[in-house]
Amino acid sequence: MTEPEGRPGSAFAVVETSDGVISGEQMAQFSALLWGLGCLIGVLAVTLPHGQSVQVDGWAGVATFAGVVSLLSLWKGAELPDWGNYVLSLLALAAVDVALFFAHRSPVALAVGGLFVLPTIFTASFYPRRAFVGYLAAQAASSAVLLFTSGVPGAPAGWALVVGTTSIVGVVVHLLQEALQKAAITDPLTGLANRRALEPMLTRELARCGRLGHPVSLAVMDLDHFKEVNDAFGHQYGDQVLVQTARAWSDELRSGDVLARAGGDEFVLLLPSTSASQARMVLERLEQATSQRFSAGLATTVSTCSVEDLLRQADGACYRAKQRGRGEIVAAEMEMA
Repeated sequence: MTEPEGRPGSAFAVVETSDGVISGEQMAQFSALLWGLGCLIGVLAVTLPHGQSVQVDGWAGVATFAGVVSLLSLWKGAELPDWGNYVLSLLALAAVDVALFFAHRSPVALAVGGLFVLPTIFTASFYPRRAFVGYLAAQAASSAVLLFTSGVPGAPAGWALVVGTTSIVGVVVHLLQEALQKAAITDPLTGLANRRALEPMLTRELARCGRLGHPVSLAVMDLDHFKEVNDAFGHQYGDQVLVQTARAWSDELRSGDVLARAGGDEFVLLLPSTSASQARMVLERLEQATSQRFSAGLATTVSTCSVEDLLRQADGACYRAKQRGRGEIVAAEMEMA
């Protein structure tokens, strides 16, 4: 079988949207909230006593800028691409740097560094590790330049405390986000992708293979007589069957293939850059990998097709396979024409 072409990764790929953990609109709202909090903190800093060394007009300008970006994020933020939101994170970093510069020679400069936590939380929440680490490096470098030249006694120690604290907060947020993301898109019993994770993957593969002119095959597989297994041996034994079957099937697949558990005893197999005949060979190989029999419906498209149509065709073919006495592989190729 021909291996699928590699899919280029992106350092700026945002946390899964499109039926994923968070939508673009929710991401924009969170961005607007953090920018708005930055604006509010800036207004309070200008209003409250802050000493003679602070350039108040500069602080007011930064606070106003934060307020404007907050409103723009609410208005148009959902339309921004992944890299655009990442640029906003770096812009927030720059805004804190500017506020820190306007506090030179004032002890309050060390407190200003606490504002780094706002863009740190955003970047940690929505971007993969490589982009997040890049942000932390930029924060450490820019804040070092500004604090070490601030003229404030103890600035190096203050820099270590500010960078250390904000980085720790960011790392904790990032690790929690990764854990929540994994839990949201992973079947807890088998460790496979779940239906929520499968549909965005299928959308991307349909678009990618469409550009390349490659076929995409999708199989819906239903374990045969699984209810009888549960009734005869108990649900704990049934769970073991599901886990063992998922593991045996996964060992037979390529790295680019996606096996997901849709629920109960139903599995979905996504085979990118795979023709109908190649997909049938894969399913036949899965039949030999375990003693658990299954019925399968196979749908293949070589043209533009919606996720819903492909899933519906494969699911319908699986239903016909079960009607034929189970243990069958039924293709829906003619319906996909």
